[in-house]
Amino acid sequence: MVTRRQFLKLGAATSLGFLVACNDPKLLNMAGPEGLQPLGVPLLDPSSQPKFVNPLPNPLAPAFIFKPDNGYYEIGMGEVRQALGLYGKNGKPLTTTVWGYGGAAQQGGLPLYTFPGRTFEVCRDESVYVQWRNNLPIRPHLLPVDESLHWAFYHGEGKIAKDGVPVVPHLHGGHTESDSDGLPEYWWTPGEALVGPRFVKSLYTYHNDQEAGTLWYHDHALGITRLNVYAGLAGFYILRDDVDTGKPDNPLDLPTYPYEVPLVIQDRVFTHRGELFLPTDDTVKVKNSVVAEFFGDVILVNGVAWPKLDVEPRKYRFRLLNGSDSRFYVLKFEVDGDGESLDNGGYSIPFYQIGTDDGFLSSPVQLDTLVLGPGERADVIVDFSGLGDKRITMKNTGPDDPFRGLNPDGTNNDGEGGVLPSADVGSTGVIMAFDIVNSLDASRSDGFDVSTSLRTGPFEVPGQVANTRKLVLFEEEDEFGRLRPQLGTLADGSLLWDGVTENPELNSTEIWEVYNATEDAHPIHLHLVTFEILDRIPFTGELEEQVWDGPGTKHKLVNPQLVGSSSLPNPNERGPKDTAQMFPGQMTRIKATFDRPGRYVWHCHILSHEDHEMMRPFEVEVV
Repeated sequence: MVTRRQFLKLGAATSLGFLVACNDPKLLNMAGPEGLQPLGVPLLDPSSQPKFVNPLPNPLAPAFIFKPDNGYYEIGMGEVRQALGLYGKNGKPLTTTVWGYGGAAQQGGLPLYTFPGRTFEVCRDESVYVQWRNNLPIRPHLLPVDESLHWAFYHGEGKIAKDGVPVVPHLHGGHTESDSDGLPEYWWTPGEALVGPRFVKSLYTYHNDQEAGTLWYHDHALGITRLNVYAGLAGFYILRDDVDTGKPDNPLDLPTYPYEVPLVIQDRVFTHRGELFLPTDDTVKVKNSVVAEFFGDVILVNGVAWPKLDVEPRKYRFRLLNGSDSRFYVLKFEVDGDGESLDNGGYSIPFYQIGTDDGFLSSPVQLDTLVLGPGERADVIVDFSGLGDKRITMKNTGPDDPFRGLNPDGTNNDGEGGVLPSADVGSTGVIMAFDIVNSLDASRSDGFDVSTSLRTGPFEVPGQVANTRKLVLFEEEDEFGRLRPQLGTLADGSLLWDGVTENPELNSTEIWEVYNATEDAHPIHLHLVTFEILDRIPFTGELEEQVWDGPGTKHKLVNPQLVGSSSLPNPNERGPKDTAQMFPGQMTRIKATFDRPGRYVWHCHILSHEDHEMMRPFEVEVV
């Protein structure tokens, strides 16, 4: 039986798949620099694109790092045409209109703006100040805007064609004051002509008073986060300290540039001319309707389609970031069997995870598979020594569908005791390649010890627990019959504009017990805090529909009962986290200390979900 939820997903996916497979020139709702318009535009066929020919850019290249002026940056958000490694007919290179970061801080002969944005590399306990500028052109969005959502102009504040696109940058993983956090209602348009209802300032302070980690910055504007990030507004923010110095003489002998490489993985869809395309849900009568989830068919790494990196036979450090809208990646490093085809009977090699979102694990964890949800980061060491001149491919065995976890044999769980197919081996099943073609530079150390201790002990959030909250992930329908995922308490799922229900006291430590009463896994992200995943426990309960006068449906979770045994987080999850995978039918417990006052949000980091109400405020109160 096909449920309505499955129908909505199939409606969007079937339309997209038909166009990709058949190059059907039927009229499509798509947007370009001239604004939204119906155009007969076929989509780019991913099978037509060469794989592993475009060189991978390194976001830690000196020319690609923002250079501050005494701790002050002035950084704009603007539009640029950029080559993303795509090719049209007869092998002609294509360029794409994207949005990026740059402006006054751009140097080194690069374009004024770049996608991804250039990298911040900052030091612990050294505050920096960023004057953000919205320099986007005043005209319609690059992508279709669903004005039926609760978004920046929902109450008629403006029109994008007349006033420009709202933006607000968020430092994901940052221990940031509320007014500089980039909350969704703090947006502003070009020239700050219009500002959000909670706007305070555009000169942000980042105190950097946390341990070293792989942070990232991206746009967070209300109701159009998925659009602004898809257009290109994201970049790395690397925080250093006395251990992770980024220099060859660092205490742990970690690989450093050029052997340290951040990798942001994103999926996209393009027209045959190389322009961004985002499908809309045509099963409801809403113009430019948001889809339940989005899965692209072209994989970009650092803004380049299916790139390759020439490597030496040594250890490399890769800071992996899932920057996609909805896709969970199940990553492996595989030595190619024949060096030519994408599905060639190769074999996987082990690698070592040394860090989670916001810092180091206690010691390296050996893996052969890594599951990475949207918004999550993983710091890994891959050893290319002893492999001769082989090609190693980073592959993805996650599904081209919503993720529900893995079966014991490593296959994708379909939620009904079966197996969901892996990603397409010719497109989304491969990420990038590493070719061992360079000789070893003996002047640089390759001495990182994978058995070394990275912390003095296990990562734990200290402090006596002052409160335990029971929270729930719901799936509802909005007034148009569309899936509307929500967050809430046991009593009901709430909308962003509903009153605050999570109000920890300043400097208090809390445990949040989050019950996932939906069909899918959700990567849940908390602003401000670094948290510890304590455990996961299966539960049973009943969803009871509420009677209320708001739009769509609303349920409560009745009498949830924990069943089965508690499962500790996987060894590679036992580090400082800000985003956690929460699986259907499980209660996930996290522990955090709320040590800055003010308003923040917690939300699903599936961008199509957070834009469609799977986001709630929390308020850290001074008592």
